[in-house]
Amino acid sequence: MKKTLTSVNITSGNEPTARHAALELQKYLHQKGVDVSPDGFPISIVIDESFEQDSYKIEACLKGDEGMTVRGDKCGVLYGVYNFLEAYAGIRFFTPTLEICPKGDVIIPHGLVLEHNPAIKARRLTWRSIQKSTDWCAKNGVNICDAEFGEELGGSRLNYGKLFVHTINILAETTYPYPAYGTNPCLTDPAVLDKVIQNVRKALEENPKINIVSVSQNDFNGHCKCPNCRKIEEEDGTPAGPLIRFVNKVAENLEADYPHLTVDTLAYQYTQKTPAVTKPRHNVCIRLCSINCCFTHPLGNSECANSKRFYEDIVGWGNICDKLHIWDYTTNFHYYISTFPNLDVIHKNMRFFAENHVVSMFPQGNGQGESGEFGELRAYLLAKLMWDPYMSEETYYGLMDAFLAAYYGDGWKYIRKFIDKTTELAANGGFRINKDETEGAAVCGQGIYGHPFTAITRGEYLEHESLFEEWWNRAAELAGDRIEYVKRSMMQWRLTKLYLHPNAEEAQKLIDDAKAAGVVWKEGQFNVQPESDLSKSPYFWKYGK
Repeated sequence: MKKTLTSVNITSGNEPTARHAALELQKYLHQKGVDVSPDGFPISIVIDESFEQDSYKIEACLKGDEGMTVRGDKCGVLYGVYNFLEAYAGIRFFTPTLEICPKGDVIIPHGLVLEHNPAIKARRLTWRSIQKSTDWCAKNGVNICDAEFGEELGGSRLNYGKLFVHTINILAETTYPYPAYGTNPCLTDPAVLDKVIQNVRKALEENPKINIVSVSQNDFNGHCKCPNCRKIEEEDGTPAGPLIRFVNKVAENLEADYPHLTVDTLAYQYTQKTPAVTKPRHNVCIRLCSINCCFTHPLGNSECANSKRFYEDIVGWGNICDKLHIWDYTTNFHYYISTFPNLDVIHKNMRFFAENHVVSMFPQGNGQGESGEFGELRAYLLAKLMWDPYMSEETYYGLMDAFLAAYYGDGWKYIRKFIDKTTELAANGGFRINKDETEGAAVCGQGIYGHPFTAITRGEYLEHESLFEEWWNRAAELAGDRIEYVKRSMMQWRLTKLYLHPNAEEAQKLIDDAKAAGVVWKEGQFNVQPESDLSKSPYFWKYGK
């Protein structure tokens, strides 16, 4: 039994998210030609706090007392409305400025319409195209970004205040002007512990909204080797031992006064390995970072030493901590514009994280500027994957195709060909010797700082050059009013061609076009060298000669 909606009567409670969900449902159904009337098909939006965080259930009765109910927790009802609009009205929220509302009826079934309980509870994105659009984030299930969510969107989930990551220098009051790079203090020194606790408490008093605070190492591998720290490190078999014991003491001190506070720390670089003896307290979460992994093969790949090590560590941390957070990396931070062929891997990796009981995800992207590659596509797909990490391959690539068609115009299939071929070349690459980047060490696939020719070799690009050129040209010819998007993403191919065939004039054109579009080359600076003219930079031509 099914029903075509022609008019509706939407009711909700007075809660901010319920009211907003009702208004959003009304707005988008109106775009589909569904009228709003007191005599219309009844739709009720009901907040039920017995539901788990962000979960919902939508049911419809088409017999007797007709009506449909969207029921969930305070954010679940909002996510339920957006998911309903996608599933039954065909509406897509691709970017903050690109939404699709196709023609056609809205037809609902009798009984269960939709339900979902996301496995990953905290879902953060920082891609530039969406990082401050809380509306887009809510529509796609993201509940943390670089802006504060209003009450109508459920408010902010994890509020760190100013203590997000690499905080130990700030908290210990060391003299380094930037906390990320500096020697880590002694973690068995009582004076350091007292100072850190004092400054965490000060931050909590100044900002009562903070519900999670980071007490975490600097972005620097140096750590204390005093006898006390070394003794703990030897007991635990990892420098994570002294760190977790230190953080546990901070968390223990705060618990009575801040029972709902979570203390966050990193399993990162030298602290990635799980300690043999020490376990995090119940109010401590571990943020495991995939920084050393290969990103052209799925995590846990037994043939890749770094990924295999990460698999062992995520299992180890999961065995001793029920608050496992992940800091993942989804772009090349030294080559933002170049092709980063991981669009197949991010699907497999998100399932891997969910299967290993991860409750919070932060797949970090390019937040420094507009993307000259596939940043908008990645942001959309990552949002969908965090919301439903168990989606099938067919569903995933269906989402990709829908985005490509809407975003790039009629030539989108040529861009999909480029994605498929570069993904195939990277996945089949296996172990390579990248002497320029690693001084002869064997590397598997590509990390987040490696030259683009690590994943796909110069020879492979030369072999497929004419094909890639044809595909991008055809995509541009058929783009119509989407030509701006095609040209911006085409910068990745223009840059690759410059590596293959250095040309100062073409290099300057690319520089000018990138600047005009707000596209950056790498994290923290516009050019790959301080020189303002990229065409004169020896680094730029390093792989082209």
